[in-house]
Amino acid sequence: MENRPSNAKVALINGIYLGVALIFFSLILYVIGVDREHWLQYMSFLIMLIGVFIAQKYWRDKYNDGFLTYGQAFSNGFLTILFASILTALYTYSFFEFIAPGEHQAILDAAEEKIYDQNPSIGEDEFEMAWKWTTMMTTPLMLAVWGIVGGVFGGLIISAITSIFVKKEPQQFA
Repeated sequence: MENRPSNAKVALINGIYLGVALIFFSLILYVIGVDREHWLQYMSFLIMLIGVFIAQKYWRDKYNDGFLTYGQAFSNGFLTILFASILTALYTYSFFEFIAPGEHQAILDAAEEKIYDQNPSIGEDEFEMAWKWTTMMTTPLMLAVWGIVGGVFGGLIISAITSIFVKKEPQQFA
């Protein structure tokens, strides 16, 4: 009997590949100086979509005899993005804490400017409350946590969509 790895193991390996691709893309954008609000940032969603599709198709064709139910495809895609999100969260924390700590301050500066842009007549007390929450939610650790949360949410959506196209159920004979 063939020794077939589990869905989780295959998703872990594909999640590592996807996470490395996302980290590499992020580093490229950082090196070329692309702003956080630039449209190229959204290419990471395309990378995730393609990565999940490839991971699901790989699981179906290599380890599942060419067949995959919607649920199997969904779980594989979701786990792939979950593992990729954990890896990218570790990178995010390391990036803002050790590699480029000045970037964290740039995020805070942009957030302060946005607070004043959205409400030019903001009072001191209101600003202090908004600033307290902003600084609390944008620490390197919280940015990493939000990365996982966003990855999980995005993983649900992306997996739900790609599973429609990757599923291939075996024919049932009556």
